[in-house]
Amino acid sequence: MPVNAPNEYYLAEEKYKNAKTREEKIKYLEEMIALLPKHHGSEKLLMELKKRLAKLKQQKESKPAKTSFSIKKEGAAQVCLIGLANSGKSTLLKMLTGVDVKIADYPYTTTKPEVGMMRYEDVWIQIVEIPSTFDSMWLGIVHNCDLIIRVIDGNEDINKQRKEIRKILEENRIRVPTIKVVMKRPLNIEKIKNQIWQQLNLIRIYTKDQGKEPEKTPIIFKGHATVEDVVKEIHKDFLKHFRYAKVWGKSVKHQGAQVGLDHQLADKDIVQIFA
Repeated sequence: MPVNAPNEYYLAEEKYKNAKTREEKIKYLEEMIALLPKHHGSEKLLMELKKRLAKLKQQKESKPAKTSFSIKKEGAAQVCLIGLANSGKSTLLKMLTGVDVKIADYPYTTTKPEVGMMRYEDVWIQIVEIPSTFDSMWLGIVHNCDLIIRVIDGNEDINKQRKEIRKILEENRIRVPTIKVVMKRPLNIEKIKNQIWQQLNLIRIYTKDQGKEPEKTPIIFKGHATVEDVVKEIHKDFLKHFRYAKVWGKSVKHQGAQVGLDHQLADKDIVQIFA
């Protein structure tokens, strides 16, 4: 005799198959048992479902397996856009990077991380939009990024959104520097780019050879850098034969000043090594 279960039963069965936690499996098994027609043809299946349910209820809750998803970092840093559904993350990503992303006025348009590259002067910074489903696999990216942008819908309750985002970050033990962007018109995108750069706390150092123009591509350092750091970045063996360096930029009073290994450099300094 066929079971002849209603469509709702098979929907619950599908949810049961995709459930990740013990509680979810119990919930959908109970739904399946309740929805299953009770007659002679369903007795065997009903017994099997009850056995599964009893076994699950006897089990101790196990910690969910850690799932993660990584995106290879490119450029000088990786920045993640976090926000509730329809907060404007995709719009901001497009404005910062020019990447063509799907934008709609209904929630959960973005189902996987979207990536673009933002140019700040002569540096490229990777921007990653995190789906507002906040799946653990996507949040693994946020754990390893350099900066979070909390994207807030300026037409909704700003304080409520701020609290919800903070709760999500705290519950997932995410501790990364953050800045807030409220999505409302007009939006000063250059100001936002400057905020991102300042919060990343990066400095650019340009090397040069004698008689030549400085290299166009800078060496990027986090927080601070000394001449020794630059020498190591070029080639560690240079340290053995280092004599002095000449520096042009904000870190010296006189341009082309002669300095040693411990000299602290500033953003956009030009360094020439003598060995």
